[in-house]
Amino acid sequence: MVIIVRSDLNMGKGKIASQAAHAAVSLYASAAKSSSPHLKAWLFCGQPKVVLKVDSHAALTDLYDNAIAHKLNACAIYDAGRTQLHQGTLTAVGIGPDRVEDVDELTKSLKLL
Repeated sequence: MVIIVRSDLNMGKGKIASQAAHAAVSLYASAAKSSSPHLKAWLFCGQPKVVLKVDSHAALTDLYDNAIAHKLNACAIYDAGRTQLHQGTLTAVGIGPDRVEDVDELTKSLKLL
């Protein structure tokens, strides 16, 4: 599972953690609902998660669109607007659990957060 967070929003550490957690929970729920064949392996391997960063809304949108086009489990996280950001701000995208090679194909050029 990979979670990509926007670094251009200057979110606090707690806000970033919250947005990443939203993405992880959303991905898990989606994978469970669709009976993803990758979910069991991901659970068995310790539920690995990697958090990466992009520096713009456009970059995050492109990643999400590519993940969907590649038929990967993906989610887009939009902020509720209760604290640091305006309601509806795209903060993060999650991808997985899926085949590592498929996720890496889309995210290998990104840096760790």
